[in-house]
Amino acid sequence: MKSHFRINPLPTAALSSALAIAMLVASPLAVRGESFDETKLPESGNVTIDKKKRELVLSAKVQFPEGKPCINEFGQRIQAFAGCATAAGGDAKMAGYFVFLVDVDTEKVFDGLITLGCRPRVHYSILDGRKRSGLDNETTEADYLQGDPVVLSVFWKDASGKWVEKAYQHFATEQVTVNEKTIVKPWTPHFVFHGSGAIHQSGTGCIACPCDCPGGIIADNRFPIYDPKPVVRFDMSKAPPAGTQVYVRIRPITSSGQ
Repeated sequence: MKSHFRINPLPTAALSSALAIAMLVASPLAVRGESFDETKLPESGNVTIDKKKRELVLSAKVQFPEGKPCINEFGQRIQAFAGCATAAGGDAKMAGYFVFLVDVDTEKVFDGLITLGCRPRVHYSILDGRKRSGLDNETTEADYLQGDPVVLSVFWKDASGKWVEKAYQHFATEQVTVNEKTIVKPWTPHFVFHGSGAIHQSGTGCIACPCDCPGGIIADNRFPIYDPKPVVRFDMSKAPPAGTQVYVRIRPITSSGQ
């Protein structure tokens, strides 16, 4: 096991650009100006794949995982905020941690992204991932989960019947330490589709993890596997009430050519 230490750097220009792209893609539907056909929303247990729009839409319910890490307080966690109720042929191990609980198998989400042309590149089992944990002078590219980038958003109808859509990172803030001073900044993840949780049958149910964790299928790979973990806070007041029907939209940014 490699030794490691924790750092909390400020976001780079590249990360800021990635955040800007994600916010643009996941802006409210009315601002985007696209048509919105409610009949095409997935029913419970199904996934909607739109190859023309290059997106995958999942049906989910909001739950309040009170007392779990990073819910209404700053902390570190490996569990996603959006995840599936079932995985690897059974109940998902981490279902009680999710805010947005999706009603299909994680493997079905994985297959949908593959159908859209999204490709994993570096993936590990949880056990193999732990052997690569931490950032030090021996860290290599192979110590980061890798794959095509993706952007995520969540949309729902508010009390007035209006559709609202927010970027996944809209619901959380991040805490970093700079020159021994702690500051709060926007959460600026860099999400990639590595597919580990489905490929290696982890059974966690995690879709988009807030750190570089091989238990799910999408991870923030700003840092190497597992450590250092970002310090984040999910603000439940920004999410609709528990029990609300919501939809999770995933859009891959696939590479072509060499």
